[in-house]
Amino acid sequence: MERDKALNRLKNFHLYDWYYLLVMLLYVATLITNRMRPGVLAVCLMLLIIAELIFNKKIKIKGTVDILVLVYFFYNIISIIWETRSGFPGSVHISEFAVSVLPMIFYFVGKICGSKKDGASFYEKFIYAMLLIGFLGIYFHIFAPQFYIDYSFANSFISKADAATSRVRMDSVVGCTVLGALGVSGMLAGSFFMDSKDSRVKGIFFVLCNFVFAVLSNQRSAMVASLIVIFYINYLIFWQFDMVDKKYFRIELIVIVIALVALWLVDRELLLKIWWRLESLPLAVSERSEQWIAAINNMYSTWFGNGLGANGHKALGIEDAHVIADGGLIKLYCEEGIIGLSLYVYLMILTMKKGLSNMKAHFVEIGIIAIALLQSIGSNILAFQPVAPIFWFAIGRINSQEEEE
Repeated sequence: MERDKALNRLKNFHLYDWYYLLVMLLYVATLITNRMRPGVLAVCLMLLIIAELIFNKKIKIKGTVDILVLVYFFYNIISIIWETRSGFPGSVHISEFAVSVLPMIFYFVGKICGSKKDGASFYEKFIYAMLLIGFLGIYFHIFAPQFYIDYSFANSFISKADAATSRVRMDSVVGCTVLGALGVSGMLAGSFFMDSKDSRVKGIFFVLCNFVFAVLSNQRSAMVASLIVIFYINYLIFWQFDMVDKKYFRIELIVIVIALVALWLVDRELLLKIWWRLESLPLAVSERSEQWIAAINNMYSTWFGNGLGANGHKALGIEDAHVIADGGLIKLYCEEGIIGLSLYVYLMILTMKKGLSNMKAHFVEIGIIAIALLQSIGSNILAFQPVAPIFWFAIGRINSQEEEE
């Protein structure tokens, strides 16, 4: 009997469910030893997930979107041709592939998590991973112990090794860009649990916690995206789908007003800092436009681009490299050209069209994709290894096998 139970638990164990928790534990371990390489180990985990999916015959190609995903995946592989021809080392391509293209395997993970139970399992563990690094980040943000300040400086999270600098942004163990982007995705993942009375309180808790993480990251794109998500979630649960009685919306407004007044009285400087960051958002495009134009004017090929990674952070220090520090969509165009961008855009259009046709089932995934693309206008969030998997998971879940059946 015990053996049967153990075998049943083993049968129901899926490595992809635990991916985010394992990766975030690896990042936490970097506080203990600088020999830890969470990015390399995350690649190993993804390769194991690929092996798991292949062994269980879970990778199935059925429709147009599946074919597009595979074509886009292999197009990124062969883009090394244009990269090496323009004088870049192949290591740049391999490094970028590992962080922004290999996570596409989570498209197939999303496809097999079409049921509510499977989706809840993945999202819940993802949020627990966020709570781990989020609350750890809050602790370090408040107390700023010297060992953490030294750690942040060594990892280039801060420019000066002092407490005041470490409190400008909340970095936790992943950096403010990753924390902010994942915080916004965590808000949307938390809303997945709000359409059920049994899990609504848990969902609200998840959303609020991740909202705090996103705001404390002090990333303009994350802060704006978190506010958009708050409006998006409220509109859907109170007005579009009638999940919750509207009287609770009035209670929520009262709580928000009280919280803002209390924050103004207790820490006015923090509230002003948030406002100044939001107010500076319109300058973001103008600040980056010259960088974008220079990169576009120096493309190796308009049709094929410069090759995956040629305009990313992996190309820093290489002669004639026009690195796009902020602007994921422009970076995508410069690296993959008209062909690669067209494949990507067509894939997004088909996915969003299918998601919108059944919005109640996929409002979480629609939000994750849309917000990630919005942030990608002025940020390279999808070129960060911890961020890309949840994005591709959302795309896969909209195109899930259950929906097709």
